[in-house]
Amino acid sequence: MANKQKLADQIRSNVEMAKEGDKKRKGGKTGLPKSASSNAYVAPHRHCSVCNCPIALKRDPPICGEVKCLDEYETRERQRKRWNMLLYIAPAIMVGALVLQLMAGA
Repeated sequence: MANKQKLADQIRSNVEMAKEGDKKRKGGKTGLPKSASSNAYVAPHRHCSVCNCPIALKRDPPICGEVKCLDEYETRERQRKRWNMLLYIAPAIMVGALVLQLMAGA
């Protein structure tokens, strides 16, 4: 009977420690070491927007520099610019057509 009680107390203790550990972890900490001398240290970096390989933080545009990634990034940028233009031009055409219709009906 004493063993069961001891085991129950140990389980309760572990549950309480786990709850406290969850509270301590909240706050955006990654758990990675901050020191560059550590074996598990990961330098601050970002990832290529095409192939996701690690690149420097200050790299602009955010690509690794391979020709394939550069071509894909330029294609995506052209498409993005085209869609942005369309988002402004299409409503302008609709509003213009509405205004012409209202003026012609008056």
